[in-house]
Amino acid sequence: MSVGTHHTPARPPGTTDHQHPLFLDGTAASHAALCRAVDAVLDAITATDSRGPFPAESPEILHASIAATDWLPASGVPLEQVVGEVSRDVLARGARVGDPRCAAHLHPPTLLTASAAELAIATTNQSMDSFDQAPAATYAEDHLITRLAGLLGLPTDATGVLTSGGTASNLLGLLLARERAAAGPAGSALPATARRWRILASSAAHMSIRQAAAVLGLGRDAVVAVDTDHAGRMNPIALDRTIEKLHDDGAVPIAVVGTAGTTDTGAVDPLDALAERACRHRLWFHVDAAVGSALALSNRLRPMLDGLGRADSVTADLHKLWWQPIGASALLVRDAATLAGVREPADYLNRGEPDGALDLADRSLDTSRRFDALKILVSLRSTGREQLAAMVEHVVDLAGRAADSVRAHPGLELVAPPQTVTVLFRCRADGRTDDGLDQLNTAVQRHLLATGEAVIGRTRHRGRTALKLTLTNPMTGHDDVAALLDTIAAAGAGIATPTGGTTT
Repeated sequence: MSVGTHHTPARPPGTTDHQHPLFLDGTAASHAALCRAVDAVLDAITATDSRGPFPAESPEILHASIAATDWLPASGVPLEQVVGEVSRDVLARGARVGDPRCAAHLHPPTLLTASAAELAIATTNQSMDSFDQAPAATYAEDHLITRLAGLLGLPTDATGVLTSGGTASNLLGLLLARERAAAGPAGSALPATARRWRILASSAAHMSIRQAAAVLGLGRDAVVAVDTDHAGRMNPIALDRTIEKLHDDGAVPIAVVGTAGTTDTGAVDPLDALAERACRHRLWFHVDAAVGSALALSNRLRPMLDGLGRADSVTADLHKLWWQPIGASALLVRDAATLAGVREPADYLNRGEPDGALDLADRSLDTSRRFDALKILVSLRSTGREQLAAMVEHVVDLAGRAADSVRAHPGLELVAPPQTVTVLFRCRADGRTDDGLDQLNTAVQRHLLATGEAVIGRTRHRGRTALKLTLTNPMTGHDDVAALLDTIAAAGAGIATPTGGTTT
C-alpha cells in the first residue's frame, strides 16, 4: 500500500465485538461487558481491604515489581488476569486510607456513594468546557458552586468553578488578584510596576501560594510572610506593620491571603480582621479554606470561619473533610465579573452563542475537565448535612482528645495545641539534645513507614522536627488513636535505647 493510501477495515476497530466489547454502544453485550469489568474491579478492591496501613516493602522492591509487567503488550491480556495482577502488585501495596493507623496527611477515606459515582463520571465522560459537551452537567456544576458559595457566606450571585485541587484553586484565585492589580487582563505582558507587587500571607500558609506567585510571573519572593501568634494564626498587628513597611520600601501590596486550616497546625487565621485590613487598603482578599471549608457544615464550628464571606475568592477542597475522591476542589469568587480575564475565546469552543447557554471554560484555566460535580452532588445529597456535620465535629473533637492523650503520655510531648484535625507532637527521651530529639523523631517516622506499622506525618515546627497526626477518618475512635500513640512511643523508646542505654 502506497503512502497516503488508506485502508478501511470491514468493521471499525472500536465496534462492539459481541464477545469482547470495548465501549458502551447501547447494546446488551456492551452493558454485560461493563458489568463484568466492574465486578472484577470490585472483587479486587474488596480482596485488598483488610491489609495493613502501608506495605512493609522497600521502594526498590515496589519499583521492581511494577516494572516487571509489560503494561502495553502487543495483544491484549484477559481482563481477569490484568485485574489480578493489579490487585496483587498495586492495590495490595497501597496506603490504606481507611485504616486508623494511616494518619499522615489530609488524605481521607471516601464516601462510598462518591466512589460509586466515579464510574458514571468516567463512563459517560462529560467534558465540562462547553455546553455542547456537557449540557445538564454544566448546570449541575453551576448549581453545586452556588450552593457551596452560599454555605460559606458569599453573596447569592457568587460563582466559581471546580478544579483538580487546592493548588489549582489558589493559582486561579491569585490570578484574579493579579488581573485586578493590572486593571484588567494582563494581555501580552505585565506592567513594569508588577515587579513591586506583593502578596501577604501567613508564614504558615500553604506552599502553593508561593508556587502561584512564581507561575504568575511575580516570583516567589513576591509573597511576603506575615508573623503568626502562638497558635499559628496570622497576627493582624503584624499584618499592619508589614503593609506599612512595604509602602515605606516602595512596594505595592495587591492581595492578602488568609488560611482557614493550615497544613501543620490546622490554624484558622482571624478572617474578619484580615478582611477589614484588605478592605481598608483595597487589597484582594483570598482565603485558602482547602481544609477549613467543611467547618461551615457544623453550626458549632462555623463561627471559626467568621469573615470568610467577605473574601473576594475562596479555595474549598472537597477531597479533604468532605470525603470526596481526589480531585475535587472549588474556587469560589464573590463577583462573577472578575472571572472575565480568564476567558480566552476560541472559535470552536466558547463562541458565546445567542441562546445564552453556559460555557464553563469561561471560568476555568482548564479546557477538558471531568464532571467531578456528579460524585459530590450524589454523595452530599445521599448523606445529608447533619451527618456530614457530625463527621466533621467528630474528627475535630478526636484531635482535641488526641492532644490530651499526648499530654498524659510519659513518652510523648505536645508541640502545638490542635485547632482542627492535626496534632503536632514528638517522642521525648531524657538526656537528648534538641538535635538528638530531631534525629530520634525522624527515625521513628521512617521506622513506622518502613515496617508498615503506621503512616504518620513528619514536619518542622518552629525550627524543630515534629511528628503529626492528621485525623480525617470518621471511622477512627479515641481508642484507635490511643493505640497508635502507644505504638509511636514504643518505637521511640526502642530507637532511643536500642541496647538498654540512652543515646545523645
